[in-house]
Amino acid sequence: MSKKRDIIKDEKELINLLKLINSRSKSLSIKKREITKTIRGLKNQEKKIKKELKSLEKKNKFIVSIGLDKRWATYNCIVKYQSFHFSFYLGKEKKIKKLLQQFYREDLRDKNMKFINTQIKKIVRSVVPNYLKKYKSKNKLKLDKIISLYLTSGEWDYWSESY
Repeated sequence: MSKKRDIIKDEKELINLLKLINSRSKSLSIKKREITKTIRGLKNQEKKIKKELKSLEKKNKFIVSIGLDKRWATYNCIVKYQSFHFSFYLGKEKKIKKLLQQFYREDLRDKNMKFINTQIKKIVRSVVPNYLKKYKSKNKLKLDKIISLYLTSGEWDYWSESY
């Protein structure tokens, strides 16, 4: 009879252990659902924030392009920044190189226009956004004005440039 009691006792312990495991499993699955909901909410917030960032990046994007008018062999600069969309005349290759020469030790007459375009874009990017923010106008922005603004900005460093 003692064996029977031991078996019954073991069976009750196992049943209690099984109930305990089931209740833990239920509570953990409830916590899992809550965590999953929280993760979904966070992912949705992340998507919304990324969308907002993308639209802000588009709005604040600064684009500078250099175009060649083949009829007259002259160059123009096109600028797009926030609500400003404008272009200005750069001139012929010889004039542009002459204006930029003051910032370089090396003779620019030997450089190709791809290099010159890159340098013009660098100068425009460093000067124009501040000008547009300060004056809220694109008027009077011409190559000579941009060069003088670049000169006064002190951002040029021809003495440390190496090609």
